[in-house]
Amino acid sequence: MRDDPEAVPGVPVGEMPVAWTLLIVGCAVGALLTGEFSRFTLRLAAPFLLVGGLLALAAVRAIGRGRTLVTHGPYRWIRNPYFLGVLLMLVGAIIAMRSLPALVLFIPTLRVTVARAHREEHNLALRFGEAYERYWTKVPSFLPVRPPLTSESAAAIAALGRPSHTGEAAPDPPAGPGA
Repeated sequence: MRDDPEAVPGVPVGEMPVAWTLLIVGCAVGALLTGEFSRFTLRLAAPFLLVGGLLALAAVRAIGRGRTLVTHGPYRWIRNPYFLGVLLMLVGAIIAMRSLPALVLFIPTLRVTVARAHREEHNLALRFGEAYERYWTKVPSFLPVRPPLTSESAAAIAALGRPSHTGEAAPDPPAGPGA
């Protein structure tokens, strides 16, 4: 997995939800306040807004209560569909509103989103161990450049990721949308 200066083996790291949320909101509000749309830009932006929204919604729906490692739905294709969906919606807003300030703010938003995804993956690896390591090697992070997990692979990984019933309480699920 990726090296993170704050990622200590066996120790969860914070996922920066406040900074990430502020950047997302700032980017979207910046597009609305500083931009100007036309029918042409709305048509260009519509696929980004639609696909991003549906992807984020499908990711949240697939996670459910977040107690097990999710390997179905959009998580068969990529490990971070929620983050990708939000980024696609932001790109759509920037295109629709033709906003240069929002485009400038998108660069740190992208950087923080990728860093947050890597930190979340570190925490998931701590929580689910070998199951997440196997999932991590088979499924790309943001871009679906490989075929999706087969049903058999997803079931095998999910079986490894279920909490054991040895009397130990399952750890609390990590904060954030990914699983």
